[in-house]
Amino acid sequence: MEDRRAKGIAMHIKDRMIFLQIKDYVKSFLRPYNLIYIPKVVDKPEGKRIIVFSPHFDDDVIGCGGTLHKHVLAGDEVTIIYFTDGREGDPDNPDKNLVKTVRKEEARRATAILGIKNLEFLDEPETQLKTNKKLLKNLKDTFEKIRPELIYMPSFIENHIDHLEVNRIFFRLVKDLNIKFNVCAYEAWTPIPPNIIVDIGEVIEKKEQALKEYKSQIKYVDYFSTTLGLNKYRSAMNLKGRSFAEAFFYTTCKEYVKLLKELRLNKRIFLKDFRKHFKT
Repeated sequence: MEDRRAKGIAMHIKDRMIFLQIKDYVKSFLRPYNLIYIPKVVDKPEGKRIIVFSPHFDDDVIGCGGTLHKHVLAGDEVTIIYFTDGREGDPDNPDKNLVKTVRKEEARRATAILGIKNLEFLDEPETQLKTNKKLLKNLKDTFEKIRPELIYMPSFIENHIDHLEVNRIFFRLVKDLNIKFNVCAYEAWTPIPPNIIVDIGEVIEKKEQALKEYKSQIKYVDYFSTTLGLNKYRSAMNLKGRSFAEAFFYTTCKEYVKLLKELRLNKRIFLKDFRKHFKT
């Protein structure tokens, strides 16, 4: 009887220890100081003169709309450059010119909600974006006119051909520039490993209003819910999931270009290599 009781007590202690170990293990994921790396929370990246690279008419708001509105509230000058014309944005509508017009107007309304007035449209064919002399000249003229301190652009790991091409265009562009600025790579199609996050909880309603303007896109994919879900998730590390945040990979232009070169992302051959490893 005593042996049986002793064994019962021992089993209870063992079970209790296992429970506590599991509890501690789970709690370790909830304590920020146990993370391998914790992105720094900033009010907004530094810079008074801002240029935003947006491959399509909604990438800017999806990736950094809340942060851009914070720049506007701080009195910073924000200019958005849209690379493509939006012609492929409504596959059910055969009138490509109408589709382009609708999407451009959506972008104007969305950015007006965020307080952004300076928009440039390069009107390159969507899904066929490529570096060309005219494009590079237009970009160079804009950079020399604004002399930006900060650039927002889709990250180099984005799973979209136009987003990757924007990075290659950027690589070609900076060779001819004599301007120092930092780069803030944002996420739209593909989550990034960020080194900074911006708490956009106070301006999330403005971002929601702007996202709702992309009606032609939301009818195919619910970008409204997916974007806000990502922003909610991004608040987990530093903000305990009680806000919304946008995540960025922030570095100098020099370091960003170095990464593009080391990863061969500056060459179109990268895309062939990538597809070769992900054939189905």
